Amino acid sequence: MIQDVFKTFERILKDIIPKEILYVLKQKYETDKTYEFILVIEEKNEDFFKGKKNEGFIEAITNLCNSEVSIFSKKIIIDLEVLELHV
Repeated sequence: MIQDVFKTFERILKDIIPKEILYVLKQKYETDKTYEFILVIEEKNEDFFKGKKNEGFIEAITNLCNSEVSIFSKKIIIDLEVLELHV
């Protein structure tokens, strides 16, 4: 079942995240109550995903996915990992 949720979530992100922002979404694991994922982003895009002024994309999308109207049967958890590139 996590495969189906992953594909759905991947399509959602593809439609929402601007094309110029690079990211990698990976499945972490599934428990009795959760589907867990890891989203890896570049440091320069960190504000888009967890900015304070608009509650942050990660918090907003997980709140939506975990709401009462959600299509998902388990809670979605997304761990955000920031890739620091030093040139």
